[in-house]
Amino acid sequence: MILKEHELLQIDEKFIGQLREQDPDALAGLSMKLVSDLKEALERLNQNPSNSSRPSGSLAPWDKGSHQADDDSELEEKKALNPKSGDSLEDTAAKADSVAEGIVNKPPTESEDQTKPRKPGHQKGSPGFGRTQKFEATDTQHHSCGFCSVCQKDLTAVEKAYTGFQTVNIEFGNTPAPGVRLIVTRHLYYQGLCPHCGLENRTEPWRAPADASDWKNVGMTEWRLIGPDLAALIVYLAMDMRVTRRKIKHFLWDVFGLQLSIGTLQNCIVESARAVEPVEAQLISELCRESLVFADETSHPEARYRLWLWVFVSSSTALYLVGYRTKEIFKNFLDALADFNGYLMSDGYRLYRAYLKRLRCWAHLLRKAQGLCDSYTLESQTDGQQVLAILNELINAVYQARIGPDGGTVSIAGHHQELLIKLKKICEAMAASSHAKTRELGQEFLNDWETIFRVLDYPAWPLTNNEAERALRHWVILRKISQGTRSPQGSRALALFASVFTTCRLRCSSPLLYIRDTIQRRRQGLTIPDLPLISTMVSA
Repeated sequence: MILKEHELLQIDEKFIGQLREQDPDALAGLSMKLVSDLKEALERLNQNPSNSSRPSGSLAPWDKGSHQADDDSELEEKKALNPKSGDSLEDTAAKADSVAEGIVNKPPTESEDQTKPRKPGHQKGSPGFGRTQKFEATDTQHHSCGFCSVCQKDLTAVEKAYTGFQTVNIEFGNTPAPGVRLIVTRHLYYQGLCPHCGLENRTEPWRAPADASDWKNVGMTEWRLIGPDLAALIVYLAMDMRVTRRKIKHFLWDVFGLQLSIGTLQNCIVESARAVEPVEAQLISELCRESLVFADETSHPEARYRLWLWVFVSSSTALYLVGYRTKEIFKNFLDALADFNGYLMSDGYRLYRAYLKRLRCWAHLLRKAQGLCDSYTLESQTDGQQVLAILNELINAVYQARIGPDGGTVSIAGHHQELLIKLKKICEAMAASSHAKTRELGQEFLNDWETIFRVLDYPAWPLTNNEAERALRHWVILRKISQGTRSPQGSRALALFASVFTTCRLRCSSPLLYIRDTIQRRRQGLTIPDLPLISTMVSA
């Protein structure tokens, strides 16, 4: 927009009348500016998923179904949580912490004590409540000492149970007896004094050492009320089915008669995330061996911060990360994939230019060219129509090459040099245009020229980044339901579960069973199971 808001507020009928009498030339210049601003405003109002980067979710309910779009837009970015303009995220956090410390150190007055909002959850100093629901054990598991650790004498006759706990789990049925039933297992741990050497032997449940980084105050141990199968089901409902914690609580009570608090469910989900954390190293190792990886990102609010959910997905592996939309996180990803030598498919975000072996998504370019065709500037309409016609002709050539005898493995770039030269001249003229959208599209073509038309050298490569956008769609819906995460631990858990669920889906395997096996092994101090085999490898 040329005219600012406070300038438009001053322009009224009286102002225009005075300007006409004093300076007709100035009035003509003002009219041109107003026409330009009006056209730009109309173009913005006319933007939809078919001619811009707006997603289908940004449409009004009565307009949905008439347009299609696959990527996130500026509209969703504006809805995400933003720190105060002018302050960095670190400065904002520091100010908030300093204010919070000042409030804590200052003794509250009576009026402040009455108006101060109550913090959610357990209040400091309150006695709390214990579990009121009693379970009838359906099975008992004895953790016997067996033999003395020193002299190897049998301790069966002298050992006694000294502690124990109950685990609530589910058991999946089979063909003769289908369904799911609740089982309660009593775990008994024994200790015994060796009559031969006098050593007191004792069995104890395994406990993971404390983690002071990502999983601070998150324990992982066999001593848990919720068993591995039930924990995997809770994670499955929360992440894959997008069910809220409160609804999960109602589901467990209605189906199994099991009463669990929301805090217990949340602790179970976070502990399960810590259990599957080592799978990230396996995913990175798998991505390093891929020849083509799709990348995309979408906004993700975490408390008061605006972060981004990144995805890097291949035909059989997916890796999600939550962080800032900066060069640092992309550099960290490239450092982690030091052995990756394949191609990266992405959109036009300039951050991806740090990786040279890259492909560009043509769907974004087509929509932007369509946006120029729908603009209110004649020159921009002509440029958009020319670019759109050339791109469609090249797309048809790629499709014809794919169905040819060589299957799209032979370059067709040499057959379309005249078309590419014509398009480059158009883009150079567009880059010097006074129309903002026309200028931006022309510069985008020139900056990523080799990347955009690299697909002509190998037409079998994809033309769009739809794989990455499809991989993000499920988690965008979850974000809209949950309004993002509330802590770094929540964001870390989301990224880990998203990686596991998507990878298992790509490999035609059950994420529920893989998470169950992972939780079971990790609670015993064992290594995680290998990722499911790729379906093509299994059939071979």
